[in-house]
Amino acid sequence: MRSTVAAMPAPRGTGASLVIELQRAAHAVGVRVEAELRDLGVSQGEAHVLALLAEGGEHTVGELQRGLRHRPSTLTGILDRLENRAWITRTLNDADRRSLLVTLTRQGRRAAGRVTAALRRIEEEAIQAAGAAGVRGFGAVARALSGDPG
Repeated sequence: MRSTVAAMPAPRGTGASLVIELQRAAHAVGVRVEAELRDLGVSQGEAHVLALLAEGGEHTVGELQRGLRHRPSTLTGILDRLENRAWITRTLNDADRRSLLVTLTRQGRRAAGRVTAALRRIEEEAIQAAGAAGVRGFGAVARALSGDPG
């Protein structure tokens, strides 16, 4: 089913469309994460991978790609940088020897903890500023744009 939300104009007086506003917000969050973690030298893409791994332990490269929606070459570059910093390991998946499992190392768990703490701070500030109704509205728009009927 094709969603028409992206094609709908923004409410009068808001200026940009919902999609543009969402893109701006996502970019602003990424820039803020990079700034808060400047001492770690973490890029937005690296922060995304670390946060996802912090949520659920090891993942296959395919799971990371589907979860983050990075191009395979982009994800490979990110994983290479994280592995070079000894923040992740990639090992052969015994359950499917055609795939690799990506796991945080002890150092990687510390870095991922810093990333998730920064994301929580940003989220808490946004929730406080938007209020309960704003958060519900945002959730509805995000689900509509992602094609999730939930």
